[in-house]
Amino acid sequence: MKKEITRLICATICCAPIIGFAQTGDKFTSADNLYKEGKELFQEKNYAAALPALKAFVKQKPTASLLQDAEYMLVSSAYELNDKNRIELLRKYLDHYPDTPYANRIYSLLASCYFYEGKYDEAMALFNSTDLDLLNNEERDDRTYQLATCYLKTNDLREAAIWFETLRANSPKYATDCDYYISYIRYTQKRYNEALKGFLPLQDNAKYKALVPYYIAEIYVQLKNYDKAQIVAQNYLSAYPNNEHAAEMYRILGDAYYHFGQYPQAVEAFSNYLDREHAVPRRDALYMLGLSYYQTKVYSKAAETLGKVTTENDALTQNAYLHMGLSYLQLAEKNKARMAFEQAAASNANMQIKEQAAYNYALCLHETSFSAFGESVTAFEKFLNEFPTSPYAEKVSSYLVEVYMNTRSYDAALKSIDRIAKPSAQILEAKQKILFQLGTQSFANADFEQALKYLNQSIAIGQYNRQTKADAYYWCGESYYRLNRMVEAARDFNAYLQLTTQPNNEMYALANYNLGYIAFHRKDYTQASNYFQKYIQLEKGENTTALADAYNRIGDCHLHVRNFEEAKHYYSQAEQMNTPSGDYSFYQLALVSGLQKDYTGKITLLNRLVGKYPASPYAVNAIYEKGRSYVLMDNNNQAITSFKELLNKYPESPVSRKAAAEIGLLFYQKGDYNQAIEAYKQVIEKYPGSEEARLAMRDLKSIYVDLNRIDEFAALANAMPGHIRFDANEQDSLTYTAAEKIYMKGRMEEAKTSLNKYLQTFPEGAFSLNAHYYLCLIGSEQKNYDMILLHSGKLLEYPNNPFAEEALILRAEVQFNQQNTAEALASYKMLKEKATNVERRQLAETGILRCAFLLRDDVETIHAATDLLVEPKLSPELRNEALYYRAKAYTNQKAGKKAMDDYRELAKDTRNSYGAEAKYQVAQGLYDAKEYAAAEKELLNYIEQSTPHAYWLARSFVLLSDVYHATGKDLDARQYLLSLQQNYQGNDDIESMIESRLQKLKTEN
Repeated sequence: MKKEITRLICATICCAPIIGFAQTGDKFTSADNLYKEGKELFQEKNYAAALPALKAFVKQKPTASLLQDAEYMLVSSAYELNDKNRIELLRKYLDHYPDTPYANRIYSLLASCYFYEGKYDEAMALFNSTDLDLLNNEERDDRTYQLATCYLKTNDLREAAIWFETLRANSPKYATDCDYYISYIRYTQKRYNEALKGFLPLQDNAKYKALVPYYIAEIYVQLKNYDKAQIVAQNYLSAYPNNEHAAEMYRILGDAYYHFGQYPQAVEAFSNYLDREHAVPRRDALYMLGLSYYQTKVYSKAAETLGKVTTENDALTQNAYLHMGLSYLQLAEKNKARMAFEQAAASNANMQIKEQAAYNYALCLHETSFSAFGESVTAFEKFLNEFPTSPYAEKVSSYLVEVYMNTRSYDAALKSIDRIAKPSAQILEAKQKILFQLGTQSFANADFEQALKYLNQSIAIGQYNRQTKADAYYWCGESYYRLNRMVEAARDFNAYLQLTTQPNNEMYALANYNLGYIAFHRKDYTQASNYFQKYIQLEKGENTTALADAYNRIGDCHLHVRNFEEAKHYYSQAEQMNTPSGDYSFYQLALVSGLQKDYTGKITLLNRLVGKYPASPYAVNAIYEKGRSYVLMDNNNQAITSFKELLNKYPESPVSRKAAAEIGLLFYQKGDYNQAIEAYKQVIEKYPGSEEARLAMRDLKSIYVDLNRIDEFAALANAMPGHIRFDANEQDSLTYTAAEKIYMKGRMEEAKTSLNKYLQTFPEGAFSLNAHYYLCLIGSEQKNYDMILLHSGKLLEYPNNPFAEEALILRAEVQFNQQNTAEALASYKMLKEKATNVERRQLAETGILRCAFLLRDDVETIHAATDLLVEPKLSPELRNEALYYRAKAYTNQKAGKKAMDDYRELAKDTRNSYGAEAKYQVAQGLYDAKEYAAAEKELLNYIEQSTPHAYWLARSFVLLSDVYHATGKDLDARQYLLSLQQNYQGNDDIESMIESRLQKLKTEN
């Protein structure tokens, strides 16, 4: 009753005539008429007509009470007319009249304004400041509806339901709307039976008949009443084929067909759903569509569609991955199947699906021999640990043995085998093979000590596989050979030859070749020749460089025992093969001719050598030998011409020292003393401390004595460079000889003291250069690097002395190791000029290359690498290093094609670090050139062949994802990234690369 009274009061306030305006007699004043007119129009709800009269009245400055009433009607009219400033006007009214009797209604109007603007929190705050029961019935119901809707919009379903229930009980106007919203709320609360009861009566309602069938059909789906859902959906689509809710009805229809097993119809319905859907499609719909494609054997569509489901970490994603994998298997895309199964097996959402996925994942790994990061072994082990009672367990156990035998993840396999308490013979055979592979892998990376550890462990296991054991002996021999441990090398090469079951392969031939070299170094020329002959018989012609070298070595063996005709035969065989070592063959043929006293033939051959191989390291010796031939032919003028040619072309070569001495001697023998004096002076000045300089000084002394010019000789001796004496006095000689004898006995510390004492006593003594040289060697023995630098520096004050070459080797090595790279580069360049044999020239070229690369001198690096790569007997390790540095330099110089050529050559062997990176760089180059198909092929090939250098393989996974992203295959891109994320264990920048790309894929999709 109290509420009813309150309503009556409210109605009176809002709608009854407003009293209290001024009267004069029986007539209204002009202001009174305006007020009356405005009020009457306002009460008739003719708000637009009321405004002019009310505004005119307000301008008359009426009494306060009438003014308040008039302004109330003005702001109320502004609300009703949707004035854009209505909120501001209503608030100003409340500010001006805080005690107004209309405050309750003004607050409700403000709340209503915020409601229409979608500001539901502000609206609710104002509604809560309003007593809705004080409003008239119509406004009370309107505002209650708005308040209930605010709660609904802000997801406070409990409060919304309470207000809609209240409104339905009191307002026939909103009863149907309340039925709809209450049913909707029950639907969202999954109280489907209650919701259905509310929705069903609304099917024929004009306002809701195009909307409620969706909820009715969805409820039937949730209640698994698919037949009813199907009927509702079909009827709806017949009535409203282009309605905005048609897409959802197609989805529901597809759901029903899917659960009835009518997969072709499900595909059609879901396809219509996707064609009409503009928002993000529902995952469950995509999942059912994907499985429908799978059931209808459209496997490519199945995999593609299911891939779109895998955005969350839940059971739906797990099952989607499982069926993606099964689809890829049907398409024979086992790599993609493997990655899909891997993701399904990584989830614990459904353990039965996990078991099936894990089994399929392991099988894919086994069948594809994939094991980029050790997955093949760990997948089988993990399956047996997680599902020991699985019906697949016995099969997995048998497959694990096969995995051990065939895996490239040697470390992971070895650790796995070591965990087996009682390994079978098959597993021990696998372990033997794995240790062998680890050994050859270490060998490929030039870690020969580690290679020997693995290989000897493989041999120690036993003879489960005879050929594996034999091969292990071979690579032990190769490792010992590289470490210059020739006794062990020979032992293991012979063990290989006795044990191998494959006597016709390349390795068998090379074992004989290597044994030939070992015997050759021992100077056992008969045995060496026999081994090289065996190699020639076994070599099938594929390795022409080694074959030509073997012919040369047989020639050398015959030369050492003076079988000249046989030697010439084999040297000729070698030269005719046109390999880089042909210059050596030519040179040896010339020497043999000389030994046979065929000096004309020797000279002809030497001229041909210089003409055909101008850059040959034998070119220097060839010119010298030509001069010697002329000497032996008594053609001194031609001899002098040849020796002078040598001095002009190669002034820094130690061979030139001999040539200079020969010139002086020839002039001396001719009696041309003046020319002889000049020639001998050149020897002494240019090559101080050398044996040639001593002999030149002796001959000069004889010449000056013969010419009776003793004073000139004395003056000349005092003017020699560095004041080094060429004639030792007795004390000088005895002091040095005593120190040298101590050195020869190996008493290094005592020798160092004696040699330093000699240099202190005779700083310019006849043996001072010898003393500095021995002190260099002692410094090397004692790892006293300052000592090496000091005494090598003293030696190089006379750069053409006989010890300069050795001093440069020691000095350059110290400078390089101390990171004085520029100084080391200079030393290696000097060494290259002075190198007297191929080995030392190669050492110098290697040093130049490494220094230039460290100094980032691309031009010098390219030049040095190119020089090194033409060396005929370059080891594989040095060849790879040179190619790698040159490729990097070419890249810096924007010579991309040349860089790619070097990278491609390196990429043939990914066991070493250079090849591992090179394979990646080849693919990166193709990607940069937008040759995506070629890049993909290169990367898949890399992943298949694998590498022990995991970082570059991981970079290749990342690059492959970039390739797929660039070609619109985002699902494949994501799969490779996820697989990499799960399997790569490195602590580097790979993780950030994965995360950034996954985030990019997520953002773009």
